[in-house]
Amino acid sequence: MSTFVLHTATNRMLDLAQLSEQDYILISSMRGQIRHGDRVLLCQAAAAGDDEGAEMYIKQRNDRYFAAHFPGSGCTQVHEIARESDEHRRQKDYWQRAAEEAGYQASQELRTGNGTILDVAIEGPRRTGIEVQHSALDTKLAKSRSTRSFRAGWLPVWFLDSDHTPRWFHSVPAVNCNVQLPWSTTLPPRRSATALGPSKFVAKLCTATNFGTCPAGPRNRKKRPCGHHHPAREPWFGLTVDDVAAMIPAEQIVPMRDVRGNVHLVDHENLALYEELTGSDAAYRPTTSKQHRRSTTTSSRCANPIHDQVAAYVESTCSKCGHAPTGPGGVLCLACRMALENRPVSSYYENLF
Repeated sequence: MSTFVLHTATNRMLDLAQLSEQDYILISSMRGQIRHGDRVLLCQAAAAGDDEGAEMYIKQRNDRYFAAHFPGSGCTQVHEIARESDEHRRQKDYWQRAAEEAGYQASQELRTGNGTILDVAIEGPRRTGIEVQHSALDTKLAKSRSTRSFRAGWLPVWFLDSDHTPRWFHSVPAVNCNVQLPWSTTLPPRRSATALGPSKFVAKLCTATNFGTCPAGPRNRKKRPCGHHHPAREPWFGLTVDDVAAMIPAEQIVPMRDVRGNVHLVDHENLALYEELTGSDAAYRPTTSKQHRRSTTTSSRCANPIHDQVAAYVESTCSKCGHAPTGPGGVLCLACRMALENRPVSSYYENLF
């Protein structure tokens, strides 16, 4: 369920589940003021193309306000209108404090001018907007909001504290944190929020042990290990949210998109390594759904001299399959060798009976 609506008068996307005090007063004051056809509030959970069914009006039950659809709409959701929680407010304060202590100017509830509101806006060499997210969010909407903020000149970074990874997490730049922090009662101490989500990439030889099947092959058809190097993702340990608040505006951490379309936060060295190994342009552009390859190769030798010794033996072709590089010993590739070693004893005698 999505709680986002478009307020057409200001062209802003609002989350009805966590409104600022000013927006709560604005939306609740619309009770009895919206007629069918005014198109003041448009539900983002309505089906695409159902413009009339997306219209909403405000109603009141006791001292609580709700946004509801007009009769005949295909969307039946009713959204309670609520102020932002203490957790949401303190997480914004945590990001702002971390950014300011890193030497940046930071503010809350900044309007980008392109229909989005940033929970925390950090001014730096890379203008960064933090989106604190607690309510349910559709992946398509997360990507749409990110695109709007990006086009307005802000790099959007989504933040949550959750023990599960939502579907949208690797569709946009995102950071999670440890969930044992007392957000509901107090602002956690500096550097107490561990950053989860930033990534490292390492070059690994494409073997059955490291990858199983070749990761450069098509998704719908398994490909045997090719013996070249591929990037393997690993967690970037040791970062706090305070570090991320300092490093993203300084462009020491940058977003990238892998060849599968997943978005990761990495440093420049890892971005360069990934592009070297895949031959792809991995720069993050939220308006681009597919990556543009710089070459037609799907895998490559790693140019890092530290890997030369490891890759030295993959020059010949397997004597059994005839196309995969050989493994240690120079006769069989690793996949054929493993198939031979795992072959049942009875198969050796099947032609004798």
